Amino acid sequence: MKPVLITICLTILSIASVSGESLPPKKPLIKHEVQFNNHSFAVYEKRAAQPANVIVLIHGRTISALPNFDLQVGSKNRSFMDALVASGFNVYAIDLRGFGNTPRDQSGWNTPEKAASDVTDFLKWVAKRHPQNGKPSLFGYSLGSLVSHLVVQKSPELVSELILFGHPILLLKEVQKRSPDDDQVLVKPPRKPNSVEWSSDGFILESTTQAVIDAYVAACLKADPVLVDWDQTHQWRQLDPVKISTPTLLINGIHDPYASVETLSPFFNQIKSADKTWVIISKSGHNVHLEDGATRLVNGVVNFVRRNQRSPR
Repeated sequence: MKPVLITICLTILSIASVSGESLPPKKPLIKHEVQFNNHSFAVYEKRAAQPANVIVLIHGRTISALPNFDLQVGSKNRSFMDALVASGFNVYAIDLRGFGNTPRDQSGWNTPEKAASDVTDFLKWVAKRHPQNGKPSLFGYSLGSLVSHLVVQKSPELVSELILFGHPILLLKEVQKRSPDDDQVLVKPPRKPNSVEWSSDGFILESTTQAVIDAYVAACLKADPVLVDWDQTHQWRQLDPVKISTPTLLINGIHDPYASVETLSPFFNQIKSADKTWVIISKSGHNVHLEDGATRLVNGVVNFVRRNQRSPR
């Protein structure tokens, strides 16, 4: 049996904070409108001058790509995309069906299988744009990590690494078994309005500022004023860590209520790939990418993606 390396960061590393002088420079945001599965999607790109790697970001259940991955707080850059670009990555993100600048489809519902199929086509589109960089890495945040898991479980050949951030394993325990009602005509989506409570959930106030939370909430309510409706959630039940053969990084904040250490431990142990690492970021919650631990999140991603490279190009 191959040895397994488990990296657990429970103490603050001696690295710069994401605030102050370590702020990454803001890069131009390139917007694309792309057709996947006969549906129009908003795709966002930020480019490094000499990219060594390509990474694809998948957002969570409530909020679209830009509030999560390209947040600006006044003169302080909290953009996760910009931080990755500063590390030599070309970065792509997508608004899934009904999120941000991507419309809903005719049914009004998104489903796990739809989302996974859309991300599969997205990955193929990105790979064609960067033949010299090899396969992209796939980074899924929150429910986006469930989508990413499903994609890689079905098509492991599409990515070089799978990164599961804030993997909400507890949600899987709430998924109901398929019932006869699942074959009936769908009811009208409820289209519930977003709220401050929904948008601000998951922060650890001690690990960020109220200004960051307020800016994030404002961006969320503007980009996603109505919550996306998910159907056929029994499809999540096919997720199985034993079927993950791709090199995998599991990363979470130690105080994340949706991705607790206790629930992630058996999940991590069952991942099939022997090339796997688990990083736990101290003093952080579900929104590490926007908190003071963001630098540690970026470093964890960069170090894992480049673990077999002699040095960043």
